[in-house]
Amino acid sequence: MNGSQQMSQLEALIAHARKNEEIARRMFNLEVAILNISSVQDFLELLHAHLREHFGIDEVWYAIIDKPATQTIRATLEKSDKLDAHWRTVAAVDFHAAMKGAREPVLDHCELSRFRPLTPHRLRPALRSIASLPLLLNGRLAGSLNLGAYDEERYQAGKEAFFLHQLAVKVSLCLSSVVAREKIEFLATRDPLTHLRNRREMEETLEHEISRVHRHGSPLALAFLDCDDFKKINDEYGHETGDQYLQHLANLLILALRKTDLAFRFAGDEFVILLPNQDEEGAALIAERISECFRENPLIHGSHRIPVKASIGTAATTSLVEPSGRKLLKLADERLYRQKANKPKVAPA
Repeated sequence: MNGSQQMSQLEALIAHARKNEEIARRMFNLEVAILNISSVQDFLELLHAHLREHFGIDEVWYAIIDKPATQTIRATLEKSDKLDAHWRTVAAVDFHAAMKGAREPVLDHCELSRFRPLTPHRLRPALRSIASLPLLLNGRLAGSLNLGAYDEERYQAGKEAFFLHQLAVKVSLCLSSVVAREKIEFLATRDPLTHLRNRREMEETLEHEISRVHRHGSPLALAFLDCDDFKKINDEYGHETGDQYLQHLANLLILALRKTDLAFRFAGDEFVILLPNQDEEGAALIAERISECFRENPLIHGSHRIPVKASIGTAATTSLVEPSGRKLLKLADERLYRQKANKPKVAPA
């Protein structure tokens, strides 16, 4: 080998080393970016954007196995506008057939049809090579992070995949961590029966919203809701049905409210709803919408249709001289019981 060939070889080795160093640097930056995220949605959105922007990948998408263990991830993807059309659900049998049982990255540029169940329809015609990185959730296969290229040489079968394997491991560890953190936070802030936010979360959120009122002058309304016949339902149908009634009512609240409104289980059969940017008139209209939703959707219990009945008291910061969370809650509570007291009594059969 002459000196010129040796020099060319050395330059190639240096170029390769620099390329690997650059990839390692980008991998480190990605790890730093995703390490402390506590929201599954933020994690999945940032990972997707980072890979496209900083690694120059043509297409990035998720394929999630359809099974109970991945329900949280699938529900998160369904809510994300940023990831719309960048993910799909896949049956377990199709996923394992595509990956051929592998728990490490699979690269291919010839037999792309094997990835069809994992790939969104719109991407299939343009892709010429694919790398499918398995995603593990607590050590179990949850799906794959998929990288697609318009160039068939980028992800060739048998090509060195050290960095892709490293990426798959880091992403899986971070995903398991963020899912666990979000679950712990959910359990700490949610009512276990209705899955609405709990009273402690209501008190903290109310104080935060009151601070926003003082800073920006925007109104805040609150609705205090109390079931009318809950004791009667428990006595007549049993406490299990009573629990189903409260769950049904909570689901109706979510159905009737705007995305910006927040519903909380206050205690027993009492609920509080925070209505940002609403005055007295707006709160009254929302309360009527909730009541109408209740009237139209009784709880179906066997052959029985159990009406959903509640009294709702509303109040807004626009009616208070010096708004505070305690005063707003107290005013809505007073109006609630005034409404309840004015309702006609049903004579016993």
